Amino acid sequence: MAMYEYRVVQSAAGTAVGHLNDRINAMAEEGWEVMLMSGSETVNILMRRPKAAASDQPAPTQPPAPPTTE
Repeated sequence: MAMYEYRVVQSAAGTAVGHLNDRINAMAEEGWEVMLMSGSETVNILMRRPKAAASDQPAPTQPPAPPTTE
């Protein structure tokens, strides 16, 4: 089964459509695809892209906490 990560892009009322188009196109180049658009004054856009396999993801920046010995 494919695994995805999701992101919501929100555009406030009065934002130029061109700016929103540029943002969506830039995200599409990063592998995001639009799933849903809703709203009238404030536009909400649900986007998704496939998650990388665990071996492809960068290592965590902080090591995990050591186990407790209680």
